[in-house]
Amino acid sequence: MPSLHRLTLSLALVLAGGTLHITSVAAAEGQSAAEIPYAQIERLRADRDWLAALSLIERHLAVHRADADLYRLRVLTLADIGARDRARTLYLARPQLFSAEQAANLNAAGLARRIVWSKAYAVDEATRLEEARAADAAIDAYRAQLASAGTPEPASLAYDRLVVLNRLGRHQEVADEYRRLENSGRPVPGYALGAVGDSLLTLRRPDEAAIALERAVQADPEDPDLPIQLGYAHLERERYDLALPLLRGLVEARAPWPHAPGARRGYENWQRYDAETNYALARAFGEDQPGAQAMLEPLAAIGPNNADLQASLGSIYMFRGWPSRALERFSIASTLDERNVEARIGQVETLSTLQRYDLARPIHDQLLARYPNEAHVRSMDRNWDMRRGWQARVYAAGGRNRDGGGASPLGNRDREYGVEVATPLIDDRWRLLARSGRRWADFQGDRSVAQRNEVGLGYAYDRLDAQLYVGRDRDGLGGTAIAVGAGWRIDDRYSLRARVSRNDAAASLQARASGITGDLVEIGADYHPSERTALGASLQHWRYDDGNRRDQLSLALDQRLLSRPHLLIDGLASLGAGRGSRDDAPYFNPSRDASVEFGIRFDHLTWRRYDRHFRQRLTLSSGAYWQRDYGTAWVPSLRYQHEWQFAPGRVLSYGLNWSRPVYDGQREQRLGFDAEFRWGE
Repeated sequence: MPSLHRLTLSLALVLAGGTLHITSVAAAEGQSAAEIPYAQIERLRADRDWLAALSLIERHLAVHRADADLYRLRVLTLADIGARDRARTLYLARPQLFSAEQAANLNAAGLARRIVWSKAYAVDEATRLEEARAADAAIDAYRAQLASAGTPEPASLAYDRLVVLNRLGRHQEVADEYRRLENSGRPVPGYALGAVGDSLLTLRRPDEAAIALERAVQADPEDPDLPIQLGYAHLERERYDLALPLLRGLVEARAPWPHAPGARRGYENWQRYDAETNYALARAFGEDQPGAQAMLEPLAAIGPNNADLQASLGSIYMFRGWPSRALERFSIASTLDERNVEARIGQVETLSTLQRYDLARPIHDQLLARYPNEAHVRSMDRNWDMRRGWQARVYAAGGRNRDGGGASPLGNRDREYGVEVATPLIDDRWRLLARSGRRWADFQGDRSVAQRNEVGLGYAYDRLDAQLYVGRDRDGLGGTAIAVGAGWRIDDRYSLRARVSRNDAAASLQARASGITGDLVEIGADYHPSERTALGASLQHWRYDDGNRRDQLSLALDQRLLSRPHLLIDGLASLGAGRGSRDDAPYFNPSRDASVEFGIRFDHLTWRRYDRHFRQRLTLSSGAYWQRDYGTAWVPSLRYQHEWQFAPGRVLSYGLNWSRPVYDGQREQRLGFDAEFRWGE
């Protein structure tokens, strides 16, 4: 969220806008008032010539060190000139010289200055909150002093403290105090509502934050940060219809930052920069990643030493599915500014995606130690635990086929159930694996069943991931099952995969009904140029026990057609071809076949609240299937699915599917279902 770069406090404004006057009294301890030009000092102060007045005061105070009036004039002039913290320090040294009204004003002004300083960027992380803690301690001491004297607190003190609490990350206290003040008939003024809105957003209460920030914008329409905060509140409410026009309007309302090739510098307009970068990120959140990239890359070319800009561009690259490119940007941002928390969080996320937990861990641990109360750091830690922890999947599927005359390789009815479990990461690379599954299908009254238990070992490091499984079917058919698979990531776009399996679990149940099992060799390649395009190819070679050799080639394309904040539409296309070496196999085994299919998928984000969401997907497709000796037939299909995410890594999905496939020239109608629950990444 954008930081509050400017803090305006009510009492500070009063003190900055006017002069604190005093009534002169005789000098103490025998000093002669006639020797001191009080009238001249007062004229200079009345003319707001603070420096001349202060210079005159200091010159005479050097001679008349004990003069109470000069001391008082010095303190009040320091407050007028803007040195309010110094003025308060001097006041506290001799408080008896000041009236109750002057004391209240000096205390409020000094505390206000400390609050302003608490927003400044610290020289090092060890002292980043030092000023905020000092301001909080000073406020507590002042409140205790007022309470002991029975003096009512200034109205502004509670409002000012909201800003300090926000800076210290004590967001629940901000929310509680804000509600108390509002309910007691003391509405929080505009200057403190930005801090309130920020805390409410951190607490994931965007509806309340939007109300507070709308009031803040109305109270101070010139503050450049408040509309940006309001835009983020709308984004977190899923109101892209409000957020995107608001942020786009900020960009259009602010003059561009001209830059000519070869010029040493452009005409700086940081408000335009803030509006542009935040609008770009909002577009990315709203599924317009290419538009966001097009906005940020030219800015990064102009200002390559801007750490925040490099980190923002890294986030866009992650959205686009380019973790290596994103890591480069996050690393640059961290080098430019080691205090950039978002850049270091980005490093942890990208290194985890790239399976380099050994490099991510020191950054993760350092962030957690230094910023334990930061919302984004806590979220990073939850994702870290989720990725590295237990992984599990429970699934079920089945269907009923009619009118096929017994040719279907799926039988008249079929079911499948299973569970897969993986232990937490061991030494950043290894997992122990286990899975158990049961499949059965009815073929004209005869049921074919396969029930298998397997254990395995998984390895994932950098570009390589691999798995080894060993298992056995309950009935012992086919002997020991062994499967070895591996994948190699070439870069952000290309990857390769291969698998070799003896007594493969996916072999035809129709073949199994005749006591026949099959081995599999599979190779594949994937091309993923961005989040909008995915192309995959695979080649399978089956070796069945009866001597049959079957080869299958498939290509699949998934291409984004439309992207909106809550609706994605993808075009689907696939090609397939196969051949079998035996014509007399007791299972579906075309000597030659081929297919082409085109479809469209609608993915609607119906509801989302931060990490939780509900999606609906509808997929329609139709294509032509050709089989030697049986000709060509059109094959339609329909699928409808729900997806519930209860938390990161906690996803339940289920769906129904309908199709009219053709086997050996016989058309059948299939109605099926599937469901799964995933725990972990």
